[in-house]
Amino acid sequence: MPINLHPDLDQGAVDPAPHIVTDEELQRLLSHDHDERALDRTNVRWLLTWAALGGVGLAAIALIVAVFAIVVSDKPSKTVTVAGAAVAAPAAADRPAPSLADAKGVKFEKFEPVSATLPPVPSGTVKKFKVDVFQHVTQVSEALAPTEVWSFAVNGKYHRGTGVSPPMVVTEGDKVDFTLTNGSTKAMNVNLPHSLDFHSAEVNPGSRYKDLAPGESMHYRFVAKHPGVFMYHCATQPVLQHTGAGMVGMFVVKPKGLAPVDKELWITQQEFYIGKAGGPPDMSKMSAKKPDVIAFNGYANQYKDRPVSVKKGEKVRVFVMNAGPSIWSAFHVIGTVFDKTVIEGQVGRHAQTVDLAPSQGGWVEFTLDEEGTYPFVTHAFGDMVKGALGVLATPGAPKAAAH
Repeated sequence: MPINLHPDLDQGAVDPAPHIVTDEELQRLLSHDHDERALDRTNVRWLLTWAALGGVGLAAIALIVAVFAIVVSDKPSKTVTVAGAAVAAPAAADRPAPSLADAKGVKFEKFEPVSATLPPVPSGTVKKFKVDVFQHVTQVSEALAPTEVWSFAVNGKYHRGTGVSPPMVVTEGDKVDFTLTNGSTKAMNVNLPHSLDFHSAEVNPGSRYKDLAPGESMHYRFVAKHPGVFMYHCATQPVLQHTGAGMVGMFVVKPKGLAPVDKELWITQQEFYIGKAGGPPDMSKMSAKKPDVIAFNGYANQYKDRPVSVKKGEKVRVFVMNAGPSIWSAFHVIGTVFDKTVIEGQVGRHAQTVDLAPSQGGWVEFTLDEEGTYPFVTHAFGDMVKGALGVLATPGAPKAAAH
């Protein structure tokens, strides 16, 4: 059933105690995962059968050719040895992610769905953002083991149970008052230096984006002069490790006079590189650009299983950020055409897909002409199958079939 996706951003919220998955819940999750895998095996069994028969046929043909070559050879052959190729252990970057079954004994946060509704611009003449850092253990895909994620909380909003950090939203020309604390309490579990780089700010990075030790804070102001969808991220070295561990987010600067629409949504595409169950992310996978999960808003396929509600004929604006750190995005909504796109300052019309390099963002506008379910994906399908798939559903629409 669709969930309520319209909660307001609580500016004064306090991080609640995270819901840690119990042993009983873990067993239910494992049982559900087992059923899903059994269905997958049923669907592909005939493919494996035909592949096996094909393999036997090819082997027979190869044997006939080899015997014929020996018979017609002018040179006598003493011995024919057929040796199987040695199976090498997979390289570190090619190791598959551990499954949920490998997480027994690992404490991790229970998944909490993330509202795709864009938060409002904060009230007041000066837009204040208090950002905290927390390190936590959570799943980013239902079937895979939990992993350690490093995240930002914004004005008391923590997306625990996922790997995403909340968006910050202002209007062009707004004065931004920004405070960063690298772990405000021991409950944030911060044990490393961190920082924050605003792509939307024009400031001295040497002083504004410097590393903070655990517990330290910094404060400054800047004016959001340029409209667009900008990335924010940790700039502490190695940057690949910190961004690949989850320290990325979206900063929206709405243009002055932006026309209202019926619904505004936000989608951040993000990669996750899973190491040992419950442990830190895998740097070898990051360096090789081989993510285990590519997700929208911090959790694989969350909007496929819990579609975003959109009415037929509504004008929808989706703010999109490819937070990377390394894989490109080809954002596409199946069943519609974008009436307008604004990507990195460039305005487009009548577009099917928007192409976003890591750190690039923008927004798309469209309407859904018929009742139904409309998948949104990265059209790089090898990446989509890792979790970058969601659904927009009109009221009463049947659950979307696989596309």
